[in-house]
Amino acid sequence: MVENRIVKLVISFGICLFAGYFNSLYAIPVIPTWFASLKKPGFFLPDSLFVPAGLLVYLLLGLTLFFIWKSDTTEHNEKQVCIFLFIFCLILNVLWVYTFFLLQSPYLGLMIMVLLFAILMATMYQTLRVSFGATLLLLPYLIVTFLVAYMNYGIVTMNPQIPFFPM
Repeated sequence: MVENRIVKLVISFGICLFAGYFNSLYAIPVIPTWFASLKKPGFFLPDSLFVPAGLLVYLLLGLTLFFIWKSDTTEHNEKQVCIFLFIFCLILNVLWVYTFFLLQSPYLGLMIMVLLFAILMATMYQTLRVSFGATLLLLPYLIVTFLVAYMNYGIVTMNPQIPFFPM
């Protein structure tokens, strides 16, 4: 039983840290160049804190996935829906980094952020049925998602010269 939980914990962290690593491949190279050239809202997180903050978020997400996966709910379907929604959020997170940083499209990024926020709210609602601990662990991610969406909106409004879909 303990062995099974350790395997689930390692896989949960592995999935989320892989998503974070994948995101870093797109984001880190353009932070000192394209991203640094953008006008940003005054409340913006310093560029030097992106990687440590991202690592913390992905570690919390790994722990969240583990809490969902190991939950003792008798409703197997509830857990499956919860894991599906969680993975969907992770995919949207990767898609946001791809569109915002690699495609350099804050407009598309903002649309993805709005969708991510909505799916994250649904995920949190579902985790209430499966694991209250997972719901609590998603709160920092909800706050970060809101702040990133707000920052993304600020970049869109402060940089009207950016094309909708640069090529």
